[in-house]
Amino acid sequence: MQPNVEIIDLPTGVSLEALLLKPSASTHSEGTKLAVCFHPWSWLSGRMEDPVLDSLVDPLLSKNYHVLQYNSRGVGKSTGRASFTGFEEVKDLQSIIHWTLDHLPNVSSVVIIGYFYRSLIASLQPPLPSPVQTSHVLLPYPLGMAHLVPIFNDEFTSISSYRTWAAELETHFGTSDRLKIVEVENATHFWRGRANERLEHVLLEWLQ
Repeated sequence: MQPNVEIIDLPTGVSLEALLLKPSASTHSEGTKLAVCFHPWSWLSGRMEDPVLDSLVDPLLSKNYHVLQYNSRGVGKSTGRASFTGFEEVKDLQSIIHWTLDHLPNVSSVVIIGYFYRSLIASLQPPLPSPVQTSHVLLPYPLGMAHLVPIFNDEFTSISSYRTWAAELETHFGTSDRLKIVEVENATHFWRGRANERLEHVLLEWLQ
């Protein structure tokens, strides 16, 4: 696995610092798989080396995913300034995904992983054109959609709110395999200890 650090110039007018990690035994017979990790809000010290997202890199690589981590606007060597609404970051996410698709062969699957506030932005990335399969992993989704995995309990949103939301989603999607919801017992916003181990296990299970 050879990390490839890039400064990527985007049509949105910013340059983003990115790290593309490649699996050690990647094969292209069934298409290349890509996971894009989107760190927490930079105004709350979010960065691409976020420990929660870092803990998911090895599980993703073990399933032959290329993993793209990047610093959003104003973080590290990335230019620009974080927006309050997140609309500019949505455009950046779309642009950097398309940049990566242009630099990897035959991409068949893209998994977009957003952590807390950034899961809101990740969820706004629409499905890519067929035949690319687009999935979203939201850790967790901040309360006040194809493959969707909210994995949650959080100090910022009550568990009862998540359970109500989950029930509404399940009513909408029914038994469809387009939705998977996992509640991790005793998990917190920072996914420490056993909760982090469970998070990795859930992700690996879902990637099967």
